[in-house]
Amino acid sequence: MRFLYVSLILTASCSLCACHNDMSEPIPPLSDITYDSSSGLQLFYNGEPMPGKTVTISQSGNNAHITAFSTFDLSQISGMGLSGKIPAPGVLPGSPKLELDTEIQNTGEYWEFSGTSQTAFCSFNYAGYADSNNLKLYITDAALKGAVISPQVWAPSPIKQNPDGTYSSLPFYIDWKYDPLPDVDINLSAFLEALATLPVIPVYNNTAYMSVSEALSEVVKTIAFRQDGNIIISYVSTVGGAAQIAQTQPNGYQYVISSPTTISLYLNPLSLFSTLLMATSGSTPASEVNLTDTGLFPYGSDSTGKPDASSNSLEPEFTQKIAKAALLALLPKLADGIPLEFSATASNLNIFIGTETALSLIQQILLPVISEDSNIQAIEKYLAGNPAFAHLLPNLKRALELIPEALLKTTTFKFGFSLVPYQTPPTN
Repeated sequence: MRFLYVSLILTASCSLCACHNDMSEPIPPLSDITYDSSSGLQLFYNGEPMPGKTVTISQSGNNAHITAFSTFDLSQISGMGLSGKIPAPGVLPGSPKLELDTEIQNTGEYWEFSGTSQTAFCSFNYAGYADSNNLKLYITDAALKGAVISPQVWAPSPIKQNPDGTYSSLPFYIDWKYDPLPDVDINLSAFLEALATLPVIPVYNNTAYMSVSEALSEVVKTIAFRQDGNIIISYVSTVGGAAQIAQTQPNGYQYVISSPTTISLYLNPLSLFSTLLMATSGSTPASEVNLTDTGLFPYGSDSTGKPDASSNSLEPEFTQKIAKAALLALLPKLADGIPLEFSATASNLNIFIGTETALSLIQQILLPVISEDSNIQAIEKYLAGNPAFAHLLPNLKRALELIPEALLKTTTFKFGFSLVPYQTPPTN
């Protein structure tokens, strides 16, 4: 009997040991692991994928510190000769870097965490599932805590030209005032309007050109400012050769209103350049597109450019120089947000660079370009061939000479976008 009892005890012990050996080994803690799109990261913001981010997790017992941020490799911009990495916008609008301290649980298959948090501008929930190789992170119910743009959906202001060649309406907002200069009466705002309506963007296989004002009006159809901080743009795409309406993907362009008159704009570089590539006319492979000298927009029937090689336009090098100068000036501001000002009424929304920032950008972008004789000659040639701007030609060189002095005496300098509430087209 004693032998039988001992045998039963040994059998039970062996069974328990066998059961324990069959259990999977505990998963290792997440010790300073970095995840990105190439190493197992899947990040979602309000149900939509968010590209180009990096997340690190450092675990200590049942607690974890999580950091989410992004960088951008400048060499991805073709044709500019740029290199190195710069900080890019974070996961939440208004926060270049998101930091979370949370409890973390071992489920036996992965580590799990969740919670509710907020930043200065956003409230949100989060949940994550991770092991040493993969991380799924969900940001849900994200919403701006403060004011939002209203109404939500806008469109570029129409182009309306007066009989004298000036404009009563443009999709660009321009306001330049300066203290009077001795013996000078030149409207430099009109000069900037001329630049905004110069046909400098190559279209129709580089045989015609349209202005940035025309491109904005022809291509951009609506701009929606959502409650979650996302900006969604609908635009004309010619992918596949046929014009169609497309939308930018969520989580590429975001905003926050930081005061009653200021707004910060966050542009994910991957989303920005992807949109430009998708808007390329024809069927040019994205890998072969050089953003500085390849047509980015479909040819419009109302464009001032004509579909022939003799179209009066500025040289592509002029466009390239401005594009590169603009990128060098704006890219360092991506992570913290491009600072803008805005004014809104029921019938108009102006979003623009304020005086201090605008003056800095003009000095970095425009002055070096228009100080070159070849660029001045290109502008003169265009103005001489366009009756609408002929009145600017006699004062062009004088205006260019006066810009540095006028900048020193500038009291107001605003440059940006002019929008009107979107009206749904009537149905037949």
